[in-house]
Amino acid sequence: MAAANGKGVWKSGRGKGRHTPKGRQFDDTALAEVQTLLGDRPRRRDLLIEFLHLIQDAHGHLSARHLRALCEEMKLPMAEVWEVASFYAHFDPLREEDPAPPPLTIRVCELVKL
Repeated sequence: MAAANGKGVWKSGRGKGRHTPKGRQFDDTALAEVQTLLGDRPRRRDLLIEFLHLIQDAHGHLSARHLRALCEEMKLPMAEVWEVASFYAHFDPLREEDPAPPPLTIRVCELVKL
């Protein structure tokens, strides 16, 4: 949202200032989709993995826009959400430029004898 004088609302010093806050901005459509998936569940940090599963199951992957919307909804930093999503092998987190994965992914776990 820009100020009436054409200058940004996040101004600290000389220049025109920013028209948006720093960092990735969430997409209104993605936010609505995430809110629908989460329903009336509480937005607690300990439910993050469950929420990631909901998004993955609904869309087949975790797009950057849905992860950003989840961050906004849960008031968590993107680094924390990305860290959890990328840690577990059963999630498919995607950056903005990554293509969507195929509809079916088969993962094979090998048992290693020591």
